[in-house]
Amino acid sequence: MIEEMTASADAQHLHVNWDSGETTTLPAALLRREARDAWSVRERLDHGEITVQPGISITGLFPVGGFGVNVHFSDGHDRAIYPFPYLRELSDQLDN
Repeated sequence: MIEEMTASADAQHLHVNWDSGETTTLPAALLRREARDAWSVRERLDHGEITVQPGISITGLFPVGGFGVNVHFSDGHDRAIYPFPYLRELSDQLDN
């Protein structure tokens, strides 16, 4: 499904190279806003949305088995796991 995944040089984007040959660039702010971990879900329930700091960046990418990636952000959030199908879904939303 995913060939390679890297943060951009400025850490503001996640570049995903899919096995289909296409490449997607996902903004760090989008990934942070769309996180599905329990803390983020609770924040959306309490406040209606995730507050994302201006200039948020990716500080780490950690594989989770063969199915996803844990993304760490400059705001200290480090619990967001993005299964590959969810990254595909977010990528498809950018195309629309």
